[in-house]
Amino acid sequence: MKKPHISRRAKSPRAIKELIRLAIGLAASGSRTEDIFWEDQLGIKINAQLRTGDDQNLETTLDQLYDIDPVGYGEFIYAIEAEIECSVITKENSVYDVLMFAIPILAWSRFSIPSGPVSKAITDNLRIKLQLCVLAKDVKFTLTDYLFSPDQLPRGYHLTHELASKLWMAAVAGEENLHMNPRQLAETGRFLSDTRYLIGAVAVPQGKPMFRWQENNKASQIDSSSIEKSLKQGILHLWQSQGEETLRSLFPGCTLELLLPDGFFSAWRMADRLARPYSMHAAIDFIQSTLNTPASALHAIIAEFRDQWLEEYRISFVFKGRNDVLYGIVWALVGEENENSDTVEQIKIALQECGVIHTTLLGNHFSLEYCDECGAPLFPNPEGEIVHADFPEEIEKSPIHLH
Repeated sequence: MKKPHISRRAKSPRAIKELIRLAIGLAASGSRTEDIFWEDQLGIKINAQLRTGDDQNLETTLDQLYDIDPVGYGEFIYAIEAEIECSVITKENSVYDVLMFAIPILAWSRFSIPSGPVSKAITDNLRIKLQLCVLAKDVKFTLTDYLFSPDQLPRGYHLTHELASKLWMAAVAGEENLHMNPRQLAETGRFLSDTRYLIGAVAVPQGKPMFRWQENNKASQIDSSSIEKSLKQGILHLWQSQGEETLRSLFPGCTLELLLPDGFFSAWRMADRLARPYSMHAAIDFIQSTLNTPASALHAIIAEFRDQWLEEYRISFVFKGRNDVLYGIVWALVGEENENSDTVEQIKIALQECGVIHTTLLGNHFSLEYCDECGAPLFPNPEGEIVHADFPEEIEKSPIHLH
């Protein structure tokens, strides 16, 4: 998560001062015992802010920590995420650890990538596969009956916490599904490549494992021969083979890659990272098949785009020796990536894997510009001009953008 751009006026300077003090204390801690002290105190204060239904104090604290203590800034982000996605709930003298989790799905298609309600038949089948492949034995868990696009995920900390709280209570109560009202969710933008999410929550007796990779290997039902690099990697392979079969009917005309279910924020960050090379492959496959041209005939132009700091790289695709931009994709920085990261090398490796061997990195950087008419990002041509990406006029196309 990157620092917000908008300067915010403190709603409660005293609360912000206390949040900053606790975050800096945690960042400077020298032992696990001290960590626990600071984490507990910080968790109480963050929870109080989440219950107000206003994120302003949390966001202002992040702004100030970013400037005065980068380590404290990172600790504070993870503390917020921990309070949002996990908790401890007591019911009928039983104590449960609860966690909101997400199942990311990468998809691309020439047609619309679906989002929306999921039938009970599919969620029931998915529950069986999750229990078989991913979740620990005898856990309680619930799923939302909705396939979320990124535009439909809760906006802000307190709204995400509200959804998590509903899911925790449903999981502890043994409810299999949590109904989502489609009318309360935003519309979905149309992209060639995009991410979809199924969201749920798991509840276990306090201290017990939630996922199969937490269990003793001898107790796991995962065949050790399927594990290539680690237990988690083996579980991913099994989940993909079983889960994609269940979800296929939700994605007609789409190419899918199912990612490993995990805690909500961890799964979200993983999807953000893996979606970038995935969208690269989708874009080049689309260009090749639509224009009937090999990837080796393309030239990729890479450029930095900044606001107050480096935000993203935009990659344009042109025919070798031509200036007209056919298509472009955005490679956004995620997590702690910045101008010192090896992002350009990652981009070039992804291009080479797709068969694009001709690349140019422009030496200058550009501001974040978008088309006034359609809102699509503008992309650099080989001469360093920022232009709209357009297929040749003779190619019929529907309005679709690439991530």
